[in-house]
Amino acid sequence: MVPSAARVAWWSPSDAASAKKLARWCETVGPVVFHAEPAQVSHVPLDRLVLISWNVHVGGGDVHDVIRRLRSGELTGGEPIDQFVLLLQEAYRRDDAIPARLIRSDSVPGRIAPTHTREADVGHLRRDDGLAVLYAPSMRNGIVDINREDRGNAIVSTIPLEDPLLVELPIERQRRVVIATTLTGVTTTGAEWRVRLADVHLDTALALTSGGPFAARRRQTEALIGALSESHTSTAETLIVAGDFNTWGGREPAIQLLDRAYPDTPKAIDEPTWRGPLGIHATLDHVFTTRGAARSIDVRRLPSRFGSDHYPLLLTIRF
Repeated sequence: MVPSAARVAWWSPSDAASAKKLARWCETVGPVVFHAEPAQVSHVPLDRLVLISWNVHVGGGDVHDVIRRLRSGELTGGEPIDQFVLLLQEAYRRDDAIPARLIRSDSVPGRIAPTHTREADVGHLRRDDGLAVLYAPSMRNGIVDINREDRGNAIVSTIPLEDPLLVELPIERQRRVVIATTLTGVTTTGAEWRVRLADVHLDTALALTSGGPFAARRRQTEALIGALSESHTSTAETLIVAGDFNTWGGREPAIQLLDRAYPDTPKAIDEPTWRGPLGIHATLDHVFTTRGAARSIDVRRLPSRFGSDHYPLLLTIRF
């Protein structure tokens, strides 16, 4: 574990049954990774902040290509973006810090790997791109010892990350860990801004004996909203809750809860954000916001999946 990981706060369900199940899953993964600052810290004032939320399908999505296109201005109408944040779901890590021998296999899901060339793991985003990184594994990526991997959520940034929080959601089918952090800066007029980010990936549990999948995601969403409310205390702070919610339609209880909790949410994405086999598609990815002191927040889907099975969502916050 990196030394700075000691500064990461945790929120977990308080009931003993959930704690026992979550502990079994936790035993199969490696430690949290937290590098609070990028290799080079820029103190340039920012009047807008560009973020991307994207399920990268465990090495399927070409994150380096997206970063290159951001920096070239290809994704933002020709204006190069030097300062940015990526909220990644299904990021993966291959590392010797992940346990080699497993006492149990009941808490290990099957391995996910793309059929085409696999992109670099989350560690390369620190080593190759010099980005600040907060990565929390939710689960192991397969049981094979020779390829010790875990997968979860990652926030990578050219801007320092502050006040990291990990939220273990109530377990339904698989362990899911939401990660949150804060960014701060100033505008060209000297006004300070503060943005709280939460990177979310809800479960796909069928939960047939406990109300079905809609009820399962509602329970996870209720816990998430409660945990985030404890760390989001300033009305001037902009809050972004984004990720892969695995919801099928805007009338799911989870979506309705999030809409009510975060009343400044931009207009919902009306295009598919995920495409599967046989032409199956759905809008699984969403962004929910409380605007705070921000002037505006815009969200759009990028036109390519860049190797993943999900399309990235690009957010622009103007201060």
